[in-house]
Amino acid sequence: MCGIAGLLSFSGPVDRVRIDAMVGALAHRGPDDQGLLVEGGVALGMRRLAVIDLSPLGHQPMENEDGSVAVVFNGELYNFLDLRCRLIAEGHTFRSHSDTEVLVHGYETWGARGLLTRIEGMFAFALLDRRAGLLLLARDQFGVKPLYLRRAAGHLSFASELRSLVLDGLGKPGVDPAFLGSYLRVGFVPSPGCAFRGVEKLPPGTLLQVDVATGREEQATYYELRPLPRSSLGTGIDELAEQLEGTLDLAVRRQLVSDAPLGVFLSGGLDSSALTQFAVRHQAGRLQTYSIGFLGSDRGDESEDAAEVARLLGADNHCLRIDPASLDELPEIVASLGEPIGDSAILPLWSLCRSTRHGVTVALSGEGGDEALGGYGRYYWAAVGAALGERTPPGLGLVRRLAGLLPQRTHGPLNLLRRAGKFASTMELPEASRYLAWFDLFGAAERTALTGTADAVITGRVERLFKQGHALGLDAVQRMQYVDINTFLLDNLLLKSDRLSMAHSLEVRVPLLDRGVLELGLSLPIEAKVTRWQSKVLLRRLLRKKLPRAARRPKRGFEPPVDAWFRGGAGLRHRERLIDGRLAPALGFSRGAVQALVSRHEGGEDLGRQLFALLVLEEWAGLNG
Repeated sequence: MCGIAGLLSFSGPVDRVRIDAMVGALAHRGPDDQGLLVEGGVALGMRRLAVIDLSPLGHQPMENEDGSVAVVFNGELYNFLDLRCRLIAEGHTFRSHSDTEVLVHGYETWGARGLLTRIEGMFAFALLDRRAGLLLLARDQFGVKPLYLRRAAGHLSFASELRSLVLDGLGKPGVDPAFLGSYLRVGFVPSPGCAFRGVEKLPPGTLLQVDVATGREEQATYYELRPLPRSSLGTGIDELAEQLEGTLDLAVRRQLVSDAPLGVFLSGGLDSSALTQFAVRHQAGRLQTYSIGFLGSDRGDESEDAAEVARLLGADNHCLRIDPASLDELPEIVASLGEPIGDSAILPLWSLCRSTRHGVTVALSGEGGDEALGGYGRYYWAAVGAALGERTPPGLGLVRRLAGLLPQRTHGPLNLLRRAGKFASTMELPEASRYLAWFDLFGAAERTALTGTADAVITGRVERLFKQGHALGLDAVQRMQYVDINTFLLDNLLLKSDRLSMAHSLEVRVPLLDRGVLELGLSLPIEAKVTRWQSKVLLRRLLRKKLPRAARRPKRGFEPPVDAWFRGGAGLRHRERLIDGRLAPALGFSRGAVQALVSRHEGGEDLGRQLFALLVLEEWAGLNG
């Protein structure tokens, strides 16, 4: 695992001071080594976190036998041992045991597209072909690893993080206010755009080829997620469960390969419990697991569930508990993110990564399980809507009225009623609008009151993705999964996982985003994903034998009790900051509208999620004002 950065100048030699600064800003991603390649108008740099081949032979930039190809690489290739054997049979000589070396020899043998269609893993890399005069930039199929780009006349720069990219000599980019409407609706900044002008993210599954002399670019998609042929799926629930078990087992087994200490994030929920169950099959010695709990509220705290799972599976669990004081760490957290994410899960994730790094260098995490295997209730309602078609069921108006009387946060049967009301109130809207209504961090009236910025960016992005889903022949549920994978998973879950883990020099791997798992999950019939009463139907089936209680647990989000924290004395200072802070002058927010939200929360409404999202913006505006 590493951080990478680079510069291309098409009008003269690059400035070595610039690439030194860019690489230095990534030291937290790679505390074990630094490497630079500077020649003419090309500069490549990296910081290394040693995970595979801990020796100096794993140093980057790494070259092939004759030095015609050089690469800097961030990530892990999970099938590198198989590819290594094939390349040795082709006559290549390996100097190291690093997975990085597979890239240079694989490119020689199979070319860029042939290499990218063969490698399995999470990655972003820059490969210099000296003979052809080309620089190739590539990102993994689902965007687990990041790569930011910035272009100017005669110049291209790239980096794993924004804090590195802005040191490329072009000056600090200005804030792009167009993202605000999208942020207030969904709580993140949609790709491929960015919160800064002139900066973009290389899309997942994409190869960008640049002529280092002229700057001419060719960008192509080398991977697009599609469902498997029906003929490759089991014919019944038992066969499907067996197929999923084999696919998950392979994914976890491959991602356990590490020359550095490895553990598992264990929340006690379905995904992390399943990862732990598969990991203990193959891990030598007792598996180390890491969990987190919340002081001051039982809601959202799964630490006891995690302890039970670890005990039943014979793992050693380490639990950390956080309290409202974790809000004080927001400045450092937001600085590490680079872009604002209004998800309160960044608080426990930050603390969990820091605590885990004291014990291991690598951790498996359950990101992607909801998107792959049917963890969200909205998938069920997508199936209901598809089954109804143009028919309007009787009693729809009553459901809407009853649901409108409920608070924003409900549990059990009341939560089902609230979701039914959401479905009833949106079923006549276009597909993209129905989807976005499930997120609505702030309602339309609140967004208008806070700032006049429209949510056109996320709306346009979601509309295009649904259109692509139709073109790929996906059904209603698959289309919603497809949109989730390319928005919420990509720009919220994976972004925060990468930045907050690497801020503590911790590598996080995501076996549930193995290509085989995700393709199978997308292809499963709806009854194997989610029903009215149950999510992740097939995964629960796999857990019933060894972890029966975990298999029965309802889905719970990884959220601290911010509603209570903002009401308590520890939250007073943060509420006051929202009222008196930088949002209004820096980002054009209405101070009166912010004050009204704070007053409503103090009066008893549960608006902790909304206040937290604004507090993140407040911190971000302070850093970038």
